Amino acid sequence: MNMKRLLIKKLITTIFFLVILFGFSFINIFTNYNVIKSAVEKKEGVPLKEYIIGVENTINENIYGKYKLIEAYGYIQKLMDKNEVANFEVVKDTEGKLHFTYFTDKPNPTKSLTEKLSRFDDNIKNPQTKLVYLMTPDKYIKGHTEFPKGIPYHYNNETADQFLSNLNLVGIDSIDLRKGILESGIKGNDLFFNTDHHWKIETAFWGFKQLVMNINDKYSPNIDNINLYTDINNYNIIKYKDSFIGSMGRKTGKYYAQVDDFSLIYPKFKTNYDFYFENKFTRGTLTGRFEEALIAINPIRKHDTYGIVSDKYFSYLYGNQPFAHIKNKENPNGLKVLFVKDSLAVPLVSFFSSVCSDVYLMDPRYYKGDTLNFINNTELDYVFISFSPQNLVEEFFEFTKN
Repeated sequence: MNMKRLLIKKLITTIFFLVILFGFSFINIFTNYNVIKSAVEKKEGVPLKEYIIGVENTINENIYGKYKLIEAYGYIQKLMDKNEVANFEVVKDTEGKLHFTYFTDKPNPTKSLTEKLSRFDDNIKNPQTKLVYLMTPDKYIKGHTEFPKGIPYHYNNETADQFLSNLNLVGIDSIDLRKGILESGIKGNDLFFNTDHHWKIETAFWGFKQLVMNINDKYSPNIDNINLYTDINNYNIIKYKDSFIGSMGRKTGKYYAQVDDFSLIYPKFKTNYDFYFENKFTRGTLTGRFEEALIAINPIRKHDTYGIVSDKYFSYLYGNQPFAHIKNKENPNGLKVLFVKDSLAVPLVSFFSSVCSDVYLMDPRYYKGDTLNFINNTELDYVFISFSPQNLVEEFFEFTKN
């Protein structure tokens, strides 16, 4: 009799679970039918693997009530005082800031990256074009950041140290923006966002100033109006309180870590730009002042803090474009530079454009052309390679297309 009652309970539980599962699936399909239908329709010429990944990503990104579920999960993790989420996909440091990390016991190898960059440098034909590696800081700041006991450390900074040492041995110059960051005048807990892996815009502005000073001291290019461009008092700063949830916060929900403030910084002085960009969806040119040409207003105005389109960090330069060209019409005699970069460089490059006449940008993850060929057919004073410590991996060092 007891066995029969137990089986009935299990049957009822199973039926109840299936009703909830199918009910949720029906609601999900009903509310997102058009989006899912568009993703499922096979596009001409799209490889099967890419098609399957696209369908899977679309379904995952359009789950009904997705962020409510994430918020509930993150809130429970916080109540349990857990310092990691989803099997260490995201971890929390002792200040409550979120990080991406992984288990390892040593730095990643960087010898092949050094060899690739050295060959790349050797094949730049114009002797007047200077190659410089620009190392942006990691969110784990040595001498400041601490992980709770049991949280794995990724050795990103040690990987970066090893890489820069190797570059020095092969004669490639570098500028390390990790140096002096704790003496920047910005509090250690304000250097990076709580919920995102990027530095705050104030920190990026400091990085821009350090880059300009380093170039001026090392290579004496005699940059005009250097004090005008690098003085934060010559910029407008608009602060948006509790308005930004970054890449890691979108995985944990807003209750697991503190929602970020966001500062929009743009010049008070006269500016006039053309900004050309191209990606797989579109290409075009924007013209006007710094805030008109180089800043996307839509993310700033959006209140949907979880949406990719409302990612305020990527309001600068409209995010990671495969290729872009900034023409500074107010500084026709300025520097001509190329940045081969990741996302940490985006706001820094925006500010650095003030001392330039032309700034070209490439993101090696998305750019389909040949970087070396472009350099050898373009007038350039500097080529800056800038990948943050976490991105010292093979994927970012593919500069030529054979």
